Amino acid sequence: MEPVRMGVVGLRFGASVCEGLVQQTQAPVTIVGVTDLDREKAQRVSETCGLPVMDSLEAMLADPNIEAIALYTPPAGRARLIRQIVAAGKDVMTTKPFEVDPAEALAVLREAKQAGRVVHLNSPNMRPFGEMAPIHEWVEAGRLGRLTLAQANTWVNYHEQADGGWYDDPVQCPVAPLFRIGIYALNSLLALFPEPETVQVTTSRLQTGRPTPDNAAATIRCRGGAIINIMASFTVGGPERYKDAKMIAGEKGAIYYNWGPVTGTPTLALYTEAGLEERTPCGHAGEYDWEFFARRVRGLETADVTTPEQIVRGMRVVAAMAQAEREGGTAEVAPT
Repeated sequence: MEPVRMGVVGLRFGASVCEGLVQQTQAPVTIVGVTDLDREKAQRVSETCGLPVMDSLEAMLADPNIEAIALYTPPAGRARLIRQIVAAGKDVMTTKPFEVDPAEALAVLREAKQAGRVVHLNSPNMRPFGEMAPIHEWVEAGRLGRLTLAQANTWVNYHEQADGGWYDDPVQCPVAPLFRIGIYALNSLLALFPEPETVQVTTSRLQTGRPTPDNAAATIRCRGGAIINIMASFTVGGPERYKDAKMIAGEKGAIYYNWGPVTGTPTLALYTEAGLEERTPCGHAGEYDWEFFARRVRGLETADVTTPEQIVRGMRVVAAMAQAEREGGTAEVAPT
């Protein structure tokens, strides 16, 4: 399969994507240009990765050699840019959080689907990926029975200062720890559980220099009574620089991912009344599924994928979280 020729827009996050892809000898995508509003940043990435700098997104869209755009701009207003890319006849890879506005996100995803264009992101992935692939298999096979409870813990240790960017804006970055890093667990768990109905949030500012919180928790009640609890923080030290742990429980047992202190390869374990039934090493659901993206762009993959409605489900929960953060108490989640 010929690699997909791709331009990268937005290098605050796109720089690490470029560095990872240029190190691969047989990557399913190849970067043919980079651009950023910060010209010095674009030049640094160009020098580090050996990639040409292009003037703008518009220049990339006018270039017939570029088949797809990897878009790493801030989430607020991203739907508008994706609409522009799709209208130019190019496919899109982007990142979490996908958008702030659920209605705009749903509209552009439906437009892209109608136009036959591919729009992927790393959370939720377009198919069960990383640890979520075996989790989906076990849940769909009924090995947990009816799902009743999930817990996710994710943390890093940041000592951030305000910089005037979107991280500092509670409108563009609601319930900041959950929106920035808890979003992975949120999207993954919402794909397993019934429709979310209500959400409660608790936030605090412990060591951050930003006006947005650095410590947060959310409790989501789903249709039928199942509960999802997610805790996310920028304030936890220790040997695990980036913690990502999940526990998913049902009436017949529980699945544990990275539960407790973790060293080495991430593992996934299924426990039922019979004890430990399966344990397997696995990747991370938030990694970029470049192979699947390229195969879909090339028309080689026709399997069912994550729907626009499933992608937007997490955004609807985030919108309810933002309301709960502003007003306190419990907020209702708009139906998907």
